[in-house]
Amino acid sequence: MTSKATGNDNWPMWGGTPGRNMINETTGTNLDFAPPLDGAEPKNLLWVRSLGSQTYGNPVVADGKVFVGTNNGGKYRPQYKGDLGVMLAFTTDGEFLWQLSREKLPQGRVNDWPEQGICSAPVVEGDRMWVVTNRAELMCLDTEGFLDGENDGPITDEVDSEKQDADIVWSLDMIEELGVFPHNLATSSPLVLGDVVYLLTSNGVDEAHLELPAPRAPSFLAVNKKTGEIVWEDNTPFDQVLHGQWGSPAVGVVDGQAQVYFPGGDGWLYALDPADGKLIWKFDLNPKDSKWELGGRGTRNAIIATPVFVDNSVVLAVGQDPEHGEGIGHLYRIDATQQGDVTESGKLWHYGGTDEDGSITGDEGAEVFRRTLSTVAVYDGLVYAADLSGFVHCVDFETGKRVWEHDLLAAVWGSPMYVDGHVLLGNEDGVLTIFAAGREKKVVRELQFNSSIYSTPTIAGGVLYISDRSKLYAFQL
Repeated sequence: MTSKATGNDNWPMWGGTPGRNMINETTGTNLDFAPPLDGAEPKNLLWVRSLGSQTYGNPVVADGKVFVGTNNGGKYRPQYKGDLGVMLAFTTDGEFLWQLSREKLPQGRVNDWPEQGICSAPVVEGDRMWVVTNRAELMCLDTEGFLDGENDGPITDEVDSEKQDADIVWSLDMIEELGVFPHNLATSSPLVLGDVVYLLTSNGVDEAHLELPAPRAPSFLAVNKKTGEIVWEDNTPFDQVLHGQWGSPAVGVVDGQAQVYFPGGDGWLYALDPADGKLIWKFDLNPKDSKWELGGRGTRNAIIATPVFVDNSVVLAVGQDPEHGEGIGHLYRIDATQQGDVTESGKLWHYGGTDEDGSITGDEGAEVFRRTLSTVAVYDGLVYAADLSGFVHCVDFETGKRVWEHDLLAAVWGSPMYVDGHVLLGNEDGVLTIFAAGREKKVVRELQFNSSIYSTPTIAGGVLYISDRSKLYAFQL
C-alpha cells in the first residue's frame, strides 16, 4: 500500500509536542479504513498485533518504532508469567522488538491496580526513551533494547537481559528514593525540555481514602535526563491532595520564558519555572464553594487531563476516578501571562457547571460539561473536548461559548485527535467516531472495533495507530 499523506513522521510523546495540543499536522489523508470485525474484510489495514488483556497506554512513534504500554497478556516473552506492567516495542512494520517487564507492587490495588499494566506514554528523543512504570519508577531505556548488541549503562546488571528484553539505562524508584505513595497506579506521561525530564509522581491517599501517607513526598518532579539525578522536586499540594495524581505535565513559552504546567491533585493548575521549580502562577479549577466528598459525591474535582498550551493560554478541564461515576465538570481557558494566584484575574472563560436557565443547553438545570479524563484539541478557533459521560463538545476558543455537542452514547477515556480536517475519538463501546472539524456538527463515519477504546489515536508517517483493549492496529491513510 502507498499513501499520499504527508506530515508528522514521528509522534514522540503524549500529545506529539510539549504543548500537548492534540493536533496532528498530517495532510492528504484517506480516512477510508476499517478493522477486521466478525469475519469482515478489513480496509487499508497494514497490520494488527496482540497487546495485553487491558490497554490504557497511548502509542508513541519515533524513528521507525512504535511503543505502547499494556499488561502481560500479549505473551511476547512467555517465560515471564502472571500479571506484569509491560512496555512493548514494535517496528512500524509490526515486527516485535522487545518488552520491558515490571512486576506488580506487593501492596496490591492501593498502589498498583491489577491488570492495568503500564499506562504512561513514553517520551522519545534519539535512542533514549523515558517512561513511568506501574511501580512508580521513572526509567530511561535504550530504544534499541539489547538488539544492538550493547548493554547501555550505568545499569548493566539487568535481570532480564536477553535480546528481546528492555535495556534499562537508569531508573529512579520514586517509592524507595522519594517516599512517594502512588494511589492505585503511577501513570504520568513525562516530557523532556533541554536536559530535564518533567513528570508527576502520582503521590496520593491511602486505601481507606482518609489519609495522605506521604504528604511531604514530591508531587512534581524534574530529573536530569542523562543521569536520573533529581534537579528539583515540589510537594506544593502537600496534604491537600484529594485522591490520586494521575495527570501529566505540559510546557508553554510566554514572552520567551518557558513554563511547565503541573495539574495538581488538589484541583489547582501550577505553572512552575522549569529551571528551579519556583511558582509563576496557579489557578483553582473548581468553584469557590466546591467540596470534596468520598466516592465522588462532592462537587470538587481533581485533574486527570493534561494541560494544553495555545496562544499564551492553557485549556484544561477537571475530572475524577471513573469509578466515582458521572458528575458536573468544568473546562477553562487560563491566561498564562500573569503571576501569582490568577484564579479570578486569569480566567479567560469557563465552560461547565449547571445551565440554570437553559440558555446553553435548552434544558433548565442541565449539566453543561461533565467530569473528564480527556485532553483537548484546539484548532482553527475551536476547542474539541470530551467528557467521561460520552459527550463531545465543540467550544469557541475565544469566547468559551458552545458551538455544538454530540452524544457518543458510551463513556470516553481517550482524547479527541485532530488531523486533516477531521476529529477522531474512541469510546468504551469500541466505536471510533470521525467528525468533520468545524462549526457545523457532522459525523463522517463510525467504526466498530473488537473491544473498548481507552486510548487516543496516533498518526505518524501516513499511518494511523490505534489500540483497543487488546490489539494494536496500523492503518494506511
